[in-house]
Amino acid sequence: MKKFSYIYSFMVICAFAVLFPEPVTGQNVVKIERAREVRNITEDGEPIRKMYDVRLRTGNIEMVCDSAWQFMDRNELRAFGNIEIETPDEIIWSDTLYYFTDQEVSQLRGRVVILQDSTTLFGEQVDYNFLTKVADFEDGIRLEDEGGTLIAKQGTYFQIQDSAIFRGNVQIADTSQYAEGDSLFINRETEFLQLHSNIFVQDSTNNALLTGDYLEADSTGRRYVQGNSYLRQISSDSTDTTHIKSRDLLMLDQDSTDIIRAIQNVRVWSPDFSSISDTLIYTSQTEIFELISNPTAWHKNIQLNGPYIKVQMDNNAVSYLTSYKNTITIQKDSTTGRFHQLKGDTLNVDFKDGQISRIKLYPNSQVLYHTQNDEGEPDGAVEYTSPETIMEFQNGDLIQVKALKNNGYFFEEFPGLAGRKLDGFKWQPELRPLRPEIAPEPRYPPVPVERPFELPLRYLNYIEQEPKE
Repeated sequence: MKKFSYIYSFMVICAFAVLFPEPVTGQNVVKIERAREVRNITEDGEPIRKMYDVRLRTGNIEMVCDSAWQFMDRNELRAFGNIEIETPDEIIWSDTLYYFTDQEVSQLRGRVVILQDSTTLFGEQVDYNFLTKVADFEDGIRLEDEGGTLIAKQGTYFQIQDSAIFRGNVQIADTSQYAEGDSLFINRETEFLQLHSNIFVQDSTNNALLTGDYLEADSTGRRYVQGNSYLRQISSDSTDTTHIKSRDLLMLDQDSTDIIRAIQNVRVWSPDFSSISDTLIYTSQTEIFELISNPTAWHKNIQLNGPYIKVQMDNNAVSYLTSYKNTITIQKDSTTGRFHQLKGDTLNVDFKDGQISRIKLYPNSQVLYHTQNDEGEPDGAVEYTSPETIMEFQNGDLIQVKALKNNGYFFEEFPGLAGRKLDGFKWQPELRPLRPEIAPEPRYPPVPVERPFELPLRYLNYIEQEPKE
């Protein structure tokens, strides 16, 4: 919303100066450039000057209207019908104007249009204070500029601060983005905004959707969502979707690189990967997820716990994973239901075509791996410790294990073997994030293309005469 300044002050004198030469001074000086008729009357004992089809000027401000009434004893001017007010900064159209010169307050009513630079505002009840330069839109506001359209139930614009507050069913839309909330504060000069309560943002260019309790943004590309944060990102080919939920969410745009920081109770779900943690950092340029503080990650039937987990994505598929320190990985065998367990200081996992291809565990690796016979029945387990363990997989199946200087043994099958666990074992499928079943939707109907009222005739004439770019 651009800065707009209304008429600083004006007051109609009784008639042409030649015919009515009473003294006038200061900001009350107004010239009547044209009037079809001027009548001095008295109603209920009050002197009123009525003018018809009139053009007025005060300083560098001009006004034309069908009629204007000047209340001589109470510093009040009223204008009616086809009002057009022009200043060096803007043009205003209205059906009715009440101007109280002693209080520097004006009331614009009916079909109000304000044009300033490339910004056009529409309202039906606008109050403006010439002293504080504050404009109040009490019964709906619509703002249009080159960036899109904004509508709200109410709005207040602070000209000196170049700031505005919009309240009630706030909606912002352009060709690629839509946002809504209960209220909006914006400073145009610094491009700082705050969107409050029930925020919903949809970005079709980046296939992203964002919701939360509060959104803060500025010109640097910083976006901060506080409370019930949720981000949904759909891949460019629409085959994969990533969902991030957390208490707070910070998004930074730095040299065409998006950085996402999710804070507290972070939950991530994607078709190939899901996780929980206290903190999440994601960098779009490298496609790396960093899970910090009490993280747990899942891939298919595998669960990973460790103080720090880093996941390398490649086109929304996991390509590499590392975790340290004192990490433990658990895989539930799809045939026997038993738990294979890997533990060590550092874990590196390579993926190929969505399947694990190689695992390296070092140092101080511990392995508990259950075996099965040709019929797929459990028939024992291997448990050992080693400075380093390397496991090779093919199509997700283990084909080779290399353990340097291992120290362990093989267990024959016995009744308690299925429940054997390494220290630190935690199998918590109930904590695994699920894909959201219901996608957030806007609360309000789309921003209408139509203006809120039939446009004033003088405004239509103006835009028809404007040169087309």
